Amino acid sequence: MSCFGVVGRECIKRGFVMNCGKLTESIYERSVIKVVKTNSTENRKFYDGAGLGADCAVLADSRTPHNADETCSGSISGQAMASGMDKKVIVRAYLAAVNHVIACCANKAVSGLQYAHANITVAIPEKMREIKVRSMIEAVSVQAEDTGIPILTCNVEVLPAVVEPVVTCVVNAGMENKSDSNPAVLKKRALTGEDIVMTKWLGLEGTAVIAQGSLEKLCRRYPADIVEEAADFYRYLSIVPEAATAVKSGASYLHVLREGGVFGGLWELAAVNGVGLVVDLKRIPVRQETVEVCEFFDLNPYELMAGGSLLIAAPNGGELVRVLDASGVPAAVIGRTAPGNDRIIRHGEESRFLEPANGDQLYRYYAHALRNYYTGG
Repeated sequence: MSCFGVVGRECIKRGFVMNCGKLTESIYERSVIKVVKTNSTENRKFYDGAGLGADCAVLADSRTPHNADETCSGSISGQAMASGMDKKVIVRAYLAAVNHVIACCANKAVSGLQYAHANITVAIPEKMREIKVRSMIEAVSVQAEDTGIPILTCNVEVLPAVVEPVVTCVVNAGMENKSDSNPAVLKKRALTGEDIVMTKWLGLEGTAVIAQGSLEKLCRRYPADIVEEAADFYRYLSIVPEAATAVKSGASYLHVLREGGVFGGLWELAAVNGVGLVVDLKRIPVRQETVEVCEFFDLNPYELMAGGSLLIAAPNGGELVRVLDASGVPAAVIGRTAPGNDRIIRHGEESRFLEPANGDQLYRYYAHALRNYYTGG
């Protein structure tokens, strides 16, 4: 859902029914999952894939019974969306989809992918110049070359109702062939009492989008090198290196951060795995560039789009952090999983319960930019 144009004006109104971005957990459960399952017996049998905190699904092949609890083989499919006027908007959707597949592959204990490819659909406004489209396609093509998952199709359509590019990317891959005696493990979960490790820093994707979109405005307050560094955070958006290291180091579960920021990701990790958690706010890594950008636009960095970071449940988080650091990936132990359902954030002597994500702070920035556009501010 875009925060520009007619939809954007409605998003700004206090009485708007839903916030921009992902649906909230409660709305998703009652208006998507429940509706899909209750209107078809086939859906009830098979709709158990992408959902809250799981933007990837595993499809079993004909040799594997659907009701098998422990093993499956077949294919993996992950999807992601992105919108905005930034030059890396297609790259963001592509990498987000790739990240979901990589994490899903790791959580299914699959040792490799076969025939992985991406299908991209881009809707663009009528007034967008061809040179802008070309530069966005070039950026994602270079990224696909670096990542090693090629673009199979890229459909671009000009639509009259679209006021900014809206991108959908679906990545499909076959799981590495497994013999009957060595099948792929279907379920790999975080257990209670494990460390929660976070890679890189919070809010990377949102910081990059905002810094690039408001470069001149930010440079009036902050040194140009700080703003330019923030706008270059796109280079951190792939989680492939740290995912591989985490799997080799015996990680229990990988969760990709994106919409809703680190707080949204922590909630999803707990919900998907049926565990509680206790997290120390001071241990969550953040770059000063993100702090400055969020302060300028009065945004909460903990709820800012966090593509490029992983949450990893591991029995020995300190050792995993050491291995990640040695491989060139900064990381930190930020908390632990716990019995029950309580999700607690500690800040010094104070503690509070984590709440479900209610939108992403990036859309607050979009709304701010839209107000300035219409008021001339």
